Amino acid sequence: MKIGIDIDGTLTTDTVGWDYINRTPNLKMIAWVNKMYDEGHFIELFTARLSCDRTITKKWLRINGVQYNSLILGKPKYDLYIDDIAKRPEEVMEEERKEK
Repeated sequence: MKIGIDIDGTLTTDTVGWDYINRTPNLKMIAWVNKMYDEGHFIELFTARLSCDRTITKKWLRINGVQYNSLILGKPKYDLYIDDIAKRPEEVMEEERKEK
């Protein structure tokens, strides 16, 4: 399965400001992402961060042990985002809890 995961507000608990290196990691979500990676799923991270933030973003991911296959910076910005398969991090964690 190919899984797309946003960084800010999903892998981090913070969503405001430019101090990306000090963002607070969402440890439960990172553990879930790593589990999916270890199971062989393709993990593609995406973010609205600019391409000039690639180095600091990759450093944060490395420091926080996030395993992934691909990183996309500069995701398209919309006034409204509609997607039939999008899930909030809380939904993923709840599904994981129910499976145990």
